[in-house]
Amino acid sequence: MQALRLVAGNTARKRIEQEGLTPGLVRMVVGASGGPKWLILRGLDDFVFGQWLGAAPQKIDMVGSSIGAWRMAIASHPEPRRMFGEFERAYFTFRKEDGATPKAVSEASYRILDEVLSPAEREAIIGNARRNLNIVAVRCEGPTASDHRFVEGAGLLAAASANAISRAALGKFFRRAVFYTGEEVACSELWQDFGRIDVKLRSSSLNDTLMASGSIPFVVDPVKDIEGAPAGVYRDGGVIDYHFDVPWSYDSGIVLYPHFYGALTPGWFDKAHKKRRAGANVLDQQLILAPREEFVATLPGGKIPDRKNFADMEDEDRWIYWRKVIDEGYRMADEFATLLEKPGVLMDRLEAAPE
Repeated sequence: MQALRLVAGNTARKRIEQEGLTPGLVRMVVGASGGPKWLILRGLDDFVFGQWLGAAPQKIDMVGSSIGAWRMAIASHPEPRRMFGEFERAYFTFRKEDGATPKAVSEASYRILDEVLSPAEREAIIGNARRNLNIVAVRCEGPTASDHRFVEGAGLLAAASANAISRAALGKFFRRAVFYTGEEVACSELWQDFGRIDVKLRSSSLNDTLMASGSIPFVVDPVKDIEGAPAGVYRDGGVIDYHFDVPWSYDSGIVLYPHFYGALTPGWFDKAHKKRRAGANVLDQQLILAPREEFVATLPGGKIPDRKNFADMEDEDRWIYWRKVIDEGYRMADEFATLLEKPGVLMDRLEAAPE
């Protein structure tokens, strides 16, 4: 049974066919929001960033929100394989009691970040000229920035209602914030909506920025007044950019997207709108690597991890489950490595991106 699904946009498929899928073809890598879902991609991350893309001579843009931002930050380190090992170890230290309150989640998350990203490691990420790291968060506006849970909740409800009518209406409640390490925000002209705020990322603010990018409302405390950024309350980038609905475009090469699914849900509030998915224009230059549904069905419980695991499972049971998922997920990495050596077979395995 095949574990890996490969979904390619029209231009991506043509460029892969003409030039071959080599490290030099990759112009951007994208990481989605999704909490513990990232564990199914652990093996792919190890191979793609720790081995394959290490041979890439070009600068690569790295873009992520929430856990995708954490992954892209680690992948932007000059020693990504070692760092992913450190991150996995630290991630497994999160205990059930750490999820008792938003404050407890924040404290535990900062502990993980501080263990993995010391000042020296942060400097290595920020100073890596071969990677332009783009961490996506949102700055809350109006009631969504309130310290009072009732007011914030009312603002979120209003935002969800507005989003149901028009995704663009989210701009009344949140501004997209992009913290970047390169010369400018990746593909800057293509996603300037939602009143985007651009902030040059500093090593001293990296952990705060990563925390903000993953601070889910009512689950994690927000991050306020990030160093170097306009004053305000910053939260999870997935509110606007859950899986990203951006038509990334380069004159050459492709956008690589190791993802949990074969389709992209634009924003956090769009999860309830099944018909609101990224179309062919967005996916044109993208190659999505995702687990096949048949493969996922063989995992414990027939699903990949999610945030409910923290509350629904005891620590020991959760760690055993997660370890099984990680171990099985390496099958996708092995398949991808094999396909790279067999271009004809790889082309046959490429699925067309949804219209």
